[in-house]
Amino acid sequence: MPSGADPSPRPRPLVLLHGLGQSPIAWQDFVSAFGAGRPMNAPWMRGLKPKDPVGFDLAAAAAGVADELELQGVKQADFVGVSVGASVALRLAVERPELVGRLVLAGALVRPSKGALRMQRLAMRLVPESKLVDAGVSRPRMLAVLESLRGFDGTESLRQVTAPTLVVAGSKDKAGVTAAQHLSQQLPTARLHVVDGAGPLLNTESARELADLTHAFLDEPDA
Repeated sequence: MPSGADPSPRPRPLVLLHGLGQSPIAWQDFVSAFGAGRPMNAPWMRGLKPKDPVGFDLAAAAAGVADELELQGVKQADFVGVSVGASVALRLAVERPELVGRLVLAGALVRPSKGALRMQRLAMRLVPESKLVDAGVSRPRMLAVLESLRGFDGTESLRQVTAPTLVVAGSKDKAGVTAAQHLSQQLPTARLHVVDGAGPLLNTESARELADLTHAFLDEPDA
């Protein structure tokens, strides 16, 4: 090894993409549990920012994340995504594979059924306005995301994903476990972990467990 060379490569930055009905602050407990050791970034996604026009496009959201990373000089990052954030991370892995090191996905919306979207719309309508305001999100914006996903089917592109992937689901989220099983089977480099006793929004409901799983997965040596 040349004199003065760094004996170990610096870890890739970790990008945290929040879920439906959340804002970047939803990652606060995850970040605390994960600890120091690598730079982390929890951006707003295009179409979800408070001042963005109401409306959401998955490709535009992914492109916005890629643009932000390039502005920061990031050549490659690891991603943790929940719900729509997981879908954006998957889209990045398809469209910009050079930017994606590893993926941790919880509740990715790949081919949401009409029933699942209907249930999410109902749940979104029942969330108190004060809670949405505290989170920095708006009900019309969240409903626009669900509307944009009607008829969406991203399964065909999954075979293009080459990044090592950990698919995570909470055992209490039965529909989420089924969807995660299907997703892990479709992705050529994925494996599945079900968190016992957890619900769908792992980054807030089970932040410690998700942080520990992410830490262990990202610390594995490359194949």
